[in-house]
Amino acid sequence: MRSNQSLPIAAHLTAANLFGFQPEKQLPVKTLVQPLQSPVEFTAVYPAVHGPAFARTMDKFRVYVSDYNFRTIAENEVIEAHNAKVQIYKKENQLAEYQKQILVNFPKKHRRCNAREYNQAVDDAGEAFSYFIEKKTIPTIKYATEQHFQNFMHLYNMQLKKRNEEYMRLKVRVPRPLQELDTNSYHITTLNRNGVSSIDVCAKTVRNHRQRLVEAGIFQNATSHGHTKGVTVTVNPDILAILDLQHGNPAMIENQPLSPTCKKEFPYNNETTRANLDNYKKREAASQASCDKEAPTSPAPFVHKSNFHKNTLGKEEKNSLGGAAENVKVEEILSHQLRALIIHPQQLAMELSQGLHDNYVPIDVRLLHKEAYGGYLTRSEFRELVIQDHFKAAAKLYRGANVYPGSWKRAINEWMSKKFLTFNDIEFNKANVVSDVEQLRWRLDDARKFFIRTGIPTLYPSRYFDCTRQTSKEIGFEYTKKRWARHLKYIEQEPERKRKQQKNAQLRIQQINYSKMLENELRRFLKDKITWPQLSDYVEKHLPAEYAEKLPEMLDRLMTTLKR
Repeated sequence: MRSNQSLPIAAHLTAANLFGFQPEKQLPVKTLVQPLQSPVEFTAVYPAVHGPAFARTMDKFRVYVSDYNFRTIAENEVIEAHNAKVQIYKKENQLAEYQKQILVNFPKKHRRCNAREYNQAVDDAGEAFSYFIEKKTIPTIKYATEQHFQNFMHLYNMQLKKRNEEYMRLKVRVPRPLQELDTNSYHITTLNRNGVSSIDVCAKTVRNHRQRLVEAGIFQNATSHGHTKGVTVTVNPDILAILDLQHGNPAMIENQPLSPTCKKEFPYNNETTRANLDNYKKREAASQASCDKEAPTSPAPFVHKSNFHKNTLGKEEKNSLGGAAENVKVEEILSHQLRALIIHPQQLAMELSQGLHDNYVPIDVRLLHKEAYGGYLTRSEFRELVIQDHFKAAAKLYRGANVYPGSWKRAINEWMSKKFLTFNDIEFNKANVVSDVEQLRWRLDDARKFFIRTGIPTLYPSRYFDCTRQTSKEIGFEYTKKRWARHLKYIEQEPERKRKQQKNAQLRIQQINYSKMLENELRRFLKDKITWPQLSDYVEKHLPAEYAEKLPEMLDRLMTTLKR
């Protein structure tokens, strides 16, 4: 284990030779640590740096820093030897006037360079100049820089999370390269955890540590976007570990394993016959449902527990796992009950036309979530279930109206051909479909209130649910998307409104207290308990400036009130 103390010179010289330094010459080799241009490129659907990925990143960071510091100390030994020779040269030789001028202008010219760039400039200046120009000592990575790197990784995870939410909302599940890290120093200084500042430093300190990470090659491809914005960087791929929330595995499995664990896979050997066709269909539906699950919150593949234990456990072990089997049976019953609610679109149109669903109570959204993340309905079945539930709930818009079945049928067909489908007509997975249920129900209720409030008659279903009627003048259901967006914005601004309301309430109470304080002092003045100078001093010291200006006016008003 290497200590942080200075190593013997002989050890450093050995390290220098190993890493390519040549201390016997006056001009050592160029920069040791160059930004690594790794051919590996991270790609992930929903990348994140948390949990095992964060721990793995910090472990790699510490190993990298330990090696970097060891090499930097060796490099500094060579630099010290160079500077010692420069000092000897200056003592033994009288510098010419032009040499003195170079000593003054050279640091000014390269004042924006870091230590390695400055030393490189000394090498590039030529051997004749290096005799009297000293080099800069290269700083090592300290423990405080590790704390800043942790906060940068926390900030990076927040930025990835924000981008993931956008892609999840847009239902994009295509692997993509990682975004750059925006190292805005202000964001680091304002990071809070449990209401306490993560690191109590100023922005200048953050920028210094960021620069140290760039010099060490931990941050690469630094690009400035102006003094009002941050500097974007990419994290060294040999240090960064990324977890893909889409499947719960590392983004680069072959290059970055987070753990050496192995899983044993059991074969699926259930046999089926024509005599047991119903059970076969159930297992087929369950198998399809397992393929449908792609939600980031459930990365592990779905396994039919009853079939798994049937093939691997004995009778006694089956009895000990009765609770798990019972849970699977409950989920299977729920899926069977929900499947029974799906009817033929023509039959649904007839029932809607007859008013059989005018008082319809929608399916409990908790059951839909349970089915989406653990049930056996296929994507197609679940999508049709949600759409039919939506039209049954929409029947209240036409309560008491005479609507032909054909109008309902055209509306249902319109939605079945366009809703919850990708551009190439593939059904959304069940998790994404159920995420829109709350939105659809809110928009239906908002539309019902609109027609009641305005008295405008509702268009026939074939026209009202036409996906092309998207403007307010057309009075179509699609326009309620904008109403929903405004609703979300209103909810988002609710904390700010409450804060302003509380602030105004505090100001009102404060004004009342100031008025009471002034009135008490005015009464004391009228009773000759204090003098006018004392009253003026009290108002200037304890009340806002506007009260001092209005003091004579308020005194006259109080005297008039007392006379009455």
